[in-house]
Amino acid sequence: MEFTSLKEKKILVTGGAGFIGSHVIRRFVNKYPEYEIYNIDTLTYAGNLENLKDVEKKENYHFKR
Repeated sequence: MEFTSLKEKKILVTGGAGFIGSHVIRRFVNKYPEYEIYNIDTLTYAGNLENLKDVEKKENYHFKR
């Protein structure tokens, strides 16, 4: 009997394109490459994807509007 891997680690951040959220996203993406980091943001006046240019191509980073 085989179980799915319990090593699958995922972190969901809401509002990750904002000032504070983008710092959290960048920290997690770079410090925990074994985790999948999911960013969900509506990109209102406070959200700016330019804040995440340095991590947008990382394999463990995912964005959904």
